[in-house]
Amino acid sequence: MDRRKIIATVLIGVGIAIMAVPFYWHFSGKHRTEQLLTHFEKTIEYKQEDDDEEEEHVEDEGKTALSEEDAAVLEEGNVIGIIEIESIGIRYPVIEGTGNGALNSGIGHITETAGIGGNGNCVLCGHNGSRYGTFFTPLCQVKKGDEVSVMDDFGQVHLYEVEETFVTNPYDNSIKTQGEEKELTLFTCANKGTMRFVARCKAKEE
Repeated sequence: MDRRKIIATVLIGVGIAIMAVPFYWHFSGKHRTEQLLTHFEKTIEYKQEDDDEEEEHVEDEGKTALSEEDAAVLEEGNVIGIIEIESIGIRYPVIEGTGNGALNSGIGHITETAGIGGNGNCVLCGHNGSRYGTFFTPLCQVKKGDEVSVMDDFGQVHLYEVEETFVTNPYDNSIKTQGEEKELTLFTCANKGTMRFVARCKAKEE
């Protein structure tokens, strides 16, 4: 094989490798997200089993405990819930905090805001256009009246309804304002990161 063929082969190999990188990041991100969802759902099942056994006064003999591996993955991710917006095909773990680790694996909960299902304004944020997954990329497609469900770490599902959507500047802290009513605020980047798209939601009557 002459030199030109060797160079051509190497260049083709490099090109394929470069093209494969985005697929690798997307696959690894999706795998991580699914892993966190699965482990979180397992912990909910175990909690519910414990509650049932306590109510029935049944001894906890022979019960399968959460594996050390499952517990470690869940603790590392610090998952506190699951958000689902069926109208735009969103289902992601909700992770405490908004650091890179949290936002590259799921939807982040801003710590100083109300907890899931609690009184006040629970504020969640997600990436728009991340190489690790879809996250809140399609959030701008939600419409007034769309339903948003958020499961907390006790397995209780809290339902919200989109009340309004708007675009604001990235320094608008009013979206985190707290009140006495149960609210949910979702936001992501807009206009190439120079603005924020916000969806305000109100709790649905049970």
